[in-house]
Amino acid sequence: MKCHNFCNKNAFTLAEVLITLGIIGVVAALTIPVLIANHKKQEVVTKLEKVYTVMNQAIKMSEVENGEVEHWYKDCGLSSSPTCSTEEVKEWFKTYLGKYINILKIETNETSTGILIYFNDGSIINMPRYIYDITYYTNEKAIKNSYRGKNTFLFRFEGNSTSAQKKTFDTYSYSWDGTREGLVTTSNQYACSNAENSRRALCAKLIQYEGWQIPKDYPIKF
Repeated sequence: MKCHNFCNKNAFTLAEVLITLGIIGVVAALTIPVLIANHKKQEVVTKLEKVYTVMNQAIKMSEVENGEVEHWYKDCGLSSSPTCSTEEVKEWFKTYLGKYINILKIETNETSTGILIYFNDGSIINMPRYIYDITYYTNEKAIKNSYRGKNTFLFRFEGNSTSAQKKTFDTYSYSWDGTREGLVTTSNQYACSNAENSRRALCAKLIQYEGWQIPKDYPIKF
């Protein structure tokens, strides 16, 4: 076959192929971690917004049958020094919320007081014996390997109309001054910051404040 100079002009040399592959490898090394991190962020945000919506929809449906949420509390769930038994918490949840939510199962939390409520998206709520401080795990692994602001977030169920917290299921906002700065300041141990003493209790509130988005200055890396 005669191809004269045409074949040589269109053929890639081994060196050119290796250079091209090297460039592709560098680009992949730079972009794939970013894509993975963004996927993880979006997964977390989706789950946070979903549990917020699902729980509040359940509260509204339950109020039709059980009356206003502020009257749901029983004596055992009124303080941070609980007298509720685990079984009482379980019955409380089944009575007021469980029948309005699609869940996989309810278990006793063996590592702390309260119950674990498993959702069909793999996330889990820990409801303690004083009912209102709620820990939300994005997946089952987070129960034993918890990292606040990354796979573990705080919510609060508040039925007391005298509280500054919304009378509903909401992101944790204790000690928050209502400003954006108040959510990330290193001077507040509850804020969502990378300060050494930070409890990162307000990370879910920060994400909610940003319109259910993880902001660029979010202190925890994914």
